[in-house]
Amino acid sequence: MEKITYKLPDELIAQFPLEKRERCKLLVVNKTTGEFKEHVFADILKLLNKDDLIVINDTRVQRSRLYGVGGQAGRRCELFLVDKLTDDQWVCLVRPGKKAKVGDKFYFSAREFAQITGVQADGSRVVKFSGATAEELMEKYGHMPLPPYIKRDDSPVDRKMYQTVYAKEGFSIAAPTAGLHFSEDLLVQLAEAGIEVCHLRLDIGRGTFKPIEARIYERHKMDAEEYWISKDAAKAINKQLKKGKRIIAIGTSTARALEGCFLKHGEIIETHDETDLFIFPNFKFKVVGAMITNFHLPESSLLAMVAAFAGTETILNAYNFAVTNRYRFYSYGDAMFIE
Repeated sequence: MEKITYKLPDELIAQFPLEKRERCKLLVVNKTTGEFKEHVFADILKLLNKDDLIVINDTRVQRSRLYGVGGQAGRRCELFLVDKLTDDQWVCLVRPGKKAKVGDKFYFSAREFAQITGVQADGSRVVKFSGATAEELMEKYGHMPLPPYIKRDDSPVDRKMYQTVYAKEGFSIAAPTAGLHFSEDLLVQLAEAGIEVCHLRLDIGRGTFKPIEARIYERHKMDAEEYWISKDAAKAINKQLKKGKRIIAIGTSTARALEGCFLKHGEIIETHDETDLFIFPNFKFKVVGAMITNFHLPESSLLAMVAAFAGTETILNAYNFAVTNRYRFYSYGDAMFIE
């Protein structure tokens, strides 16, 4: 089938987070009837059932943008770390890229630098770090990897707000944005209401921004992403499935890990694996019964997934309603609860 799209005015792309995470708009979409209702995110407490199971992705976003000075012209250069090869070698996206040659060194201090040691087929660079580990450099000098549609430099506020309050560990280069709306207070209220929350981890890679270049979905290839499911999480999810009760995925990354695991094993198991599952319309969901998600880019794999879950017509109607009613879109934008 052909790619799903819609028109979005640039001014609706959220450039800054709200001061209070849970005060964003929440559009509740009924995928059976196609009806939708407006709420604020804090209302989620009223919209959940006591026997629901919420599954969250507790990956951590790393400050993976580094800026060094050097190269052949002594210029400032951005190194965006995307994949660890060894303790001191990483795959990086480098800007400006065309002038970044093998052998070029970019300095972060007098003794801390990165040297380009190879160029990959997709234009990314293999970079070797010296004087400190990449992890140490990210901690000292790193910037949050805000997505390209946020047209500003990162700020100290982003270190807090472009991270879920329940982030634990991992190496993600983009936030699991549906989870950004949960505050500490809201999580406490969920626990007090007796609503169970379990964790998995999927590290979000650069594939989340990879455009669908093929004209039809069937020809698109997703990048593989690593995920981890604990024994306790697998037990809770399988128990919920056997009872026929609702499992609510917080975000498309959570949904992909759950459906990818089930598709491979016929159940949810304790595992460390990877998935390149591309979910688009006609996919049959086996685990996820409801989903909280943000509003996604036109023609993206994330939009394809929510269209598969709710139905293409329903999703496009909901997106057009959100545009008309001036919802905020993308990472720092408003949310949708599809049930």
